[in-house]
Amino acid sequence: MFNILSYGGGIQTIAMCVLVAQGRLERPDAIIVADTGREMPTTWEYLDNYARPLMAQVGLEIHRAGHELATVDVYGKNGDLLMPVYTGTGKLPTFCSGEWKARVSERYASRVLGAPSRTHVNWIGFSLEERRRVKSHDGKRYPLLELALTRSDCERIIAAAGLPIPSKSRCWMCPHQRNEEWREVRERPELWRQAIALEQEIHDADERGGVWLHGSRVPLGEAPIDNDGTPEMVRQCGLGLCYV
Repeated sequence: MFNILSYGGGIQTIAMCVLVAQGRLERPDAIIVADTGREMPTTWEYLDNYARPLMAQVGLEIHRAGHELATVDVYGKNGDLLMPVYTGTGKLPTFCSGEWKARVSERYASRVLGAPSRTHVNWIGFSLEERRRVKSHDGKRYPLLELALTRSDCERIIAAAGLPIPSKSRCWMCPHQRNEEWREVRERPELWRQAIALEQEIHDADERGGVWLHGSRVPLGEAPIDNDGTPEMVRQCGLGLCYV
C-alpha cells in the first residue's frame, strides 16, 4: 500500500508531521498538499519556513500538487457551481475541494509519484473530537484517532517541538470563513479584490436569484465582517480535506 499523509497546513496535519519526524508515527510514503491556486499565503509561508525543514530532517519531501491537475474549477463539467455559496434559500454543498484537493492529490500520487491508484491510503488528521465524522476506513487511515489525540494535544505536540501554531488554512474566497478570517483576507487588498470579483462573477451567472460568499447574503464588500460572534464553520481545510 502507498501511504499518503494528506497535508493541509492546519494544526492536526502539522502535529502528524511532528510525530513522523519524532519517530512516534511511522513514515508515510509521501506527503502531498494540493494547491487550489486560491490558498491563503500564510499556509505556504508556514510550509516553507517550518514544515518543509522539519520533514527534510528525516528525508521526507512535502509535494505540492498544482491546480493544473484539476479537471474543473469553479463549475463542474455539468455546469453546477461547486463552491458552498449561500443562496436565497440555503447553502450549496462543498464539492470544490473534492475536485481541487482529493482528486488532485490522487492524480499527483499516480501520475507524478507512480503509485498505482488502487494502492493509495490517505492519512486524515481527524482528532479525537471528530471521531464521529469517520464514515469509512476504506482507503483512509486516521493516525490521531489511533493515538487518541485531541486538538489540544496536537497544539501541545507542535509547541513542544518548538514550532509556532499554524494559522487556519483555507481558500481566500471560501464561504465557510468566519468574520475574523474574512478580515484577514481584507488585510490583503489584492486577495480581497479577487474575492469580491469572483463573487460578482458567480452572482451574475447564477439563475437562482443570486449567490453570495458571506452568510449575510449581501455583496462581500458590504458584508458585516467587522461583527464578531459568527459561529465556527464545519470544514477540514487544515487537514487538506475540506471535502470530508
